[in-house]
Amino acid sequence: MSRGLMTALNTIESGVGVDWKKIKNRLIKAGADQLLIDKAVTATAFSDRHYRVTINNNDAFHELKDYAVPRDKSSRSAASPGGNTHNTRVNGSLLAACGIDDDIPYNYLFMPGREIPRPTKRHGLIIENLECFLNKRDTYTFVQEYCGVSYPATDVEFIMGAGNSISNRLIIPYLAAFEGDVMCLLDVDAGGLQIYANLLSGGLSPDSTSYLVPCDLGERLGASARVAQEKELGRLSALYDLSPTTNRVISAIRYFERTLEQESYRAIR
Repeated sequence: MSRGLMTALNTIESGVGVDWKKIKNRLIKAGADQLLIDKAVTATAFSDRHYRVTINNNDAFHELKDYAVPRDKSSRSAASPGGNTHNTRVNGSLLAACGIDDDIPYNYLFMPGREIPRPTKRHGLIIENLECFLNKRDTYTFVQEYCGVSYPATDVEFIMGAGNSISNRLIIPYLAAFEGDVMCLLDVDAGGLQIYANLLSGGLSPDSTSYLVPCDLGERLGASARVAQEKELGRLSALYDLSPTTNRVISAIRYFERTLEQESYRAIR
C-alpha cells in the first residue's frame, strides 16, 4: 500500500501537479482520516486527473506522510538496505537562489542540526515560477515598474519558491534572517495566497514579508482566461486578513472570478 505513495506526497511538496483523487484514495486506504487530509491540503482541479495540491498545514502534511511508510522503516537509513529510500521522507531541504549578476543559481542545504547560513543580501525576492526565476532581470524590472519595489537589484537575493517547499520549516529561519524585506511573487490565486499564509504561520513577520501585486491587478484579472472555480472561491474566506494587500487580492478574485499565473507577467506589460 505504501509503495509509491511517499513519492506522490513528495511530488505534492515540490509543487508539481498530481492525480489527487488517486493519492487521496490511497491515503484513506492506508488509514488516514478525512479530517486530517482536509487540514493538511487543499486540491484545485485543472482536469479530471490533474490537480494542484496546496499544503495548508505542514505538521498535518507530515502526519499524512507517516501513513505512507511503516513507522519502523520511515528513516532513509533504515530503508537503504532494501533500496527503498525514494519512499521515505527526506531529512533536509535544498534552496536555489542567485544574485542579479549570477549566471548560474547556487544552492543552500538545510538539515536538522546544520548551521543555518546567513543571507548575503539585505532583501529576498521569492519567485514561485521557474520561468520567472530564470529570467530574473525581466522579472525584477516588472516588480519595479508594476509592484512598487524600489530596492537596487544588487541588494536582492532571488529565491526559487518551488511551490509549497519554500515554507519548509528548515528554510524559514534562513528567510527570517534577512535584515530587510522578504518579497513574495506568487500566483494570484488561492494557492499563492496559501503559500504566503504558510510563510507567515511558519514564523516570518508580516511587517517585513510582502505579497507582491501589480498595480493594474483588476485589468489583468479581467483579461485572464483562468476561471476561479467555486471551490477555489470558497477557499478564500479562510485566507482573509493576512494583510491589507491580500484582502484586496481576495476581493478582486471574487469580483472578476478569475485568477492569475505569475508567468503571465512576462507576456502582459
